[in-house]
Amino acid sequence: MKPETLTLTAMGARGDGIGTIGNDRVHVPFALPGETALITREGERGNLLDITEASPDRVSPPCPHFTRCGGCAVQHWAAPNIAEWKLERVLTALRRAKIEADVLPTRDAHGAGRRRVTLHVRYPKTPGGKIEAGFMQARSHALVDLDGCPLLVPALAPAPDIARAIGHILRGLAKPLDVQVTACDVGLDCDIRGSGPLVDGLRQKLIAFARERDLARLTLHGERLIEARVPVLTFDGITAYLPPGSFLQATAEAEATLASFAVEALQGAKHVADLFCGLGPFALRLARHVKVSAMDSDKGAIEALSRSIRTNPGGKPLMAEARDLFRRPLFAPDLKPFDAVLIDPPRQGAEAQARELAKSKVAKVVSISCDPESFARDARILIDGGFRLGPVTPVDQFRYSAHVEVMAVFSR
Repeated sequence: MKPETLTLTAMGARGDGIGTIGNDRVHVPFALPGETALITREGERGNLLDITEASPDRVSPPCPHFTRCGGCAVQHWAAPNIAEWKLERVLTALRRAKIEADVLPTRDAHGAGRRRVTLHVRYPKTPGGKIEAGFMQARSHALVDLDGCPLLVPALAPAPDIARAIGHILRGLAKPLDVQVTACDVGLDCDIRGSGPLVDGLRQKLIAFARERDLARLTLHGERLIEARVPVLTFDGITAYLPPGSFLQATAEAEATLASFAVEALQGAKHVADLFCGLGPFALRLARHVKVSAMDSDKGAIEALSRSIRTNPGGKPLMAEARDLFRRPLFAPDLKPFDAVLIDPPRQGAEAQARELAKSKVAKVVSISCDPESFARDARILIDGGFRLGPVTPVDQFRYSAHVEVMAVFSR
């Protein structure tokens, strides 16, 4: 392939620099707007050979694995530019849905770093090779073996070694594994996925390893192998129990930011439905001020929330219910008891639930979303159903990646 010179003029949604050669748009990873680069290309994809004219906004990446590891896209870009890029991602999603809204500056919520990580474990293809644990390379099935990650909280520093050691214990299975490690108040909570059922000998080896490393808990596909200490998180004086391998906001700062927004927006409500509630970080805070009905399809999360409710007496009534809100959303008649609803769905959004909210007489919907495109789609449904969209705030808890959270209030 012949090298070509390309001037980058924009940043793409995935963190690739974009320029044009003739009539062709070319996406170049690790290049920035305003730069001139030497590339080779295959179709719309460019391979960066050299930066011949660098942007003044280019900075030194904090991680030696950057450009190989697929976890980050823009470590080479100055923080103010990243914040503007994420804001523009939200604006673009709203424009495509034909929504006019006041979009506020991006709020940084990285805080002390990510408190949970899932590491992939892979076995060598040749005898005598090394067991690896890390993240996948960008757009590849190859693994980057990690010694550490600067985006994680310090408590997760041992996570790659723990994952490799688990891989060594289970090496006879020769199966790719995923090891999720969460930093909680009492130590590290670890869940192993991909091994399938294990014979008792391997289970005992894992238990002995957990004792040796002083893990708070070790589970296999969510099944407890050993629990030395009950994994909990404490926030605002509330104790919340963690189900094995559960979803958790990536950073404590983001959880506090989103929860504070929800609590303030729902002041004055009498009965709130917290939908897609997970293990209850919003519901538990809200129940200090308002009656809450919390629902999620994850039965383990609901069981943990029910336990948390019993541990934190006082406040207003808080009910937890397992319900698949994709297949069985709260229908308009089900929504009659609620004067406000909080939704925090997974990346695919809450289209079915939004349609029922649009039909209902609920006065206020607080939306927290981890995907601007599904947020905009659901917002369009609510607006068409008679809601007015207030200011929209992007929240960045996934530093250096393309991901951005959104929080907003819809009122009748």
